[in-house]
Amino acid sequence: MSISLPALEPLLPGLLLVGVAILLLMYEVFAGQADRTYAAHLAVVGLGLSMFLSLKAVGTPRALLFGTDLANAPLIVDDFARVASALVAAAGLVAALLSPSYAKNAGHDHGEYYGLILFAVVGMMIMSMAGDLMTFFLGLETMSIAVYALTGLRAHDPRSTEAALKYFLMGAFATGFLLFGIALVYGATASVSLATLATFKAGSPLLTLGIALILIGFAFKVAAVPFHMWAPDVYEGAPTPVTGFMAVGVKAAAFIALLRLVHSGLGVSAQTDSTWIPILSALAVLTILVGNVLALVQQNVKRMLAYSSVSHAGYLLIGVVAAARGEASAGSAIIFYLTSYTFMTLGAFGVLTFLERKEGGPESERYGAFAGIGFRHPALGMAMSLFMVALAGMPPTGGFFGKLYLFTAAIRAEETWLALVGIAGSLISVYYYLRVIVAFYMREVPEPGPTPTATRSAQLTLGVALAAFFVLQLGLFPAPLLALTKSAMLSLGL
Repeated sequence: MSISLPALEPLLPGLLLVGVAILLLMYEVFAGQADRTYAAHLAVVGLGLSMFLSLKAVGTPRALLFGTDLANAPLIVDDFARVASALVAAAGLVAALLSPSYAKNAGHDHGEYYGLILFAVVGMMIMSMAGDLMTFFLGLETMSIAVYALTGLRAHDPRSTEAALKYFLMGAFATGFLLFGIALVYGATASVSLATLATFKAGSPLLTLGIALILIGFAFKVAAVPFHMWAPDVYEGAPTPVTGFMAVGVKAAAFIALLRLVHSGLGVSAQTDSTWIPILSALAVLTILVGNVLALVQQNVKRMLAYSSVSHAGYLLIGVVAAARGEASAGSAIIFYLTSYTFMTLGAFGVLTFLERKEGGPESERYGAFAGIGFRHPALGMAMSLFMVALAGMPPTGGFFGKLYLFTAAIRAEETWLALVGIAGSLISVYYYLRVIVAFYMREVPEPGPTPTATRSAQLTLGVALAAFFVLQLGLFPAPLLALTKSAMLSLGL
């Protein structure tokens, strides 16, 4: 089948990133020991253009690529995919801005670092466009392989190598579940198309088992309990900007793909209520409670943020349950929450990026290591306080409206008890988020005091500033993004 160039226009945001990534990799081969700042700048420009092209295309007709209808099109480029692509491109852009000074300081300022970020974003875009399970799997593996490599870039740091190995082994294990599940689904339906899957009713044990295994694969990627064991060690050992990118990008791509699966593959099926909603509800409750309780007892800030990320996966699963119930507002609430979570989490890791010592180590990430930072670096202290307040879900931040919309959708879907569990988890989280602010402003400063060795670069400052701006913007003026997310969900028929 021949494909004309105009027919590929809907894929332009992703194709642009592939071209820039290949250019970065090739230039690195011939650049010798040249300054790698160019790589960050080129990556930021590419991601910015990709995000612009994705948002510009919102409102245009849906494109079915390499197929004629929903049942045989592996790629579906609709407003849902366009908004999702813009979101993951924004996550990559902020991560690229946070990286130059840290990468140089940590000794891994190579062009392939930014190329891998771009390839990971392309994989996330493919996941959001997937019209069948195999295309989703290809996007997932494109993203995962790039993130595995990014996790282990600090070759001289045993923690980074250990984190990469654990992530790879656990990821391969989860991939086995996912592939086996896809095989069972194909055996039951003779198709891997989401549209075809939606037409099958309850009663097939093979189909039920296949979907259960697929959900286990999803649960691993979003670090839902009990598939969260990898998250603390990987988050702690990975380079700090990579940890932020992994925490938001991987989670956003997985939940967006899950949302399409729930609507297109499960939401129409009669088996949704009887089989999957109780399972998803139990996952949500366990993830919220375990994530928040374990975050309470952490002494390492990166590990605290890892368990915090687990709890946020639980809040998002509440939205997935509401979407499976057919609640129209749940999908837009999930995308709004993911957007808010992207900026407040990347902003927090941006502050940690500046404060991390060159020698690294867990001692430099403990609460006590940040004593007095709020007075020594006032702008960073204010920014970190904003991000912690937003993660706790307090107004006037995007985190507050994200949780408000999610819990409201759950109540409308007659899942009030899940909303109450989410509120209880949010109240618990206030304690460990405020511990960071207490460390910044209310701990006695040791002598000679914490002195970060990272260089404050213009890129790092811009990345943290952008994150802070959008956290406040989404809290003070949430309507524009909410309208955009509703447009995205309308393209799915919700």
